[in-house]
Amino acid sequence: MEIVSRAAAAAVVGSILALLLRKYTPELSLTLSLVTGVVIVWISATVASRITDLLRRLAENGALESIYVSPVMKCVGIGMITQLASQVCRDAQQGSVASAVELCGTLCALYVSMPLIDALLTTVEKLL
Repeated sequence: MEIVSRAAAAAVVGSILALLLRKYTPELSLTLSLVTGVVIVWISATVASRITDLLRRLAENGALESIYVSPVMKCVGIGMITQLASQVCRDAQQGSVASAVELCGTLCALYVSMPLIDALLTTVEKLL
């Protein structure tokens, strides 16, 4: 709860300041938005590390195999980075660059998930 409160406070303060600055210095407003996004990601990194630690322990104990955990975590990370980067590009009025970032993120997520897809197809083959 404390982490969400911090992130929400940073988002509200950063957004209000960026909105006020947008009239006079749009470049500084965009920079402030970027810094606010980085601060929020940094705040939420503690939660991400806890989740990663839990999944590693589950994989080590045999409850989950690392071949399944690793691609999923990588895809989630790729998705978060892609979403943040594309939104920043849209804020800078660069819609085509945002679309290119989203395409790249999609392809990277697909590439990272290939071992998982391969394991799934192998399991289905064995069942048939």
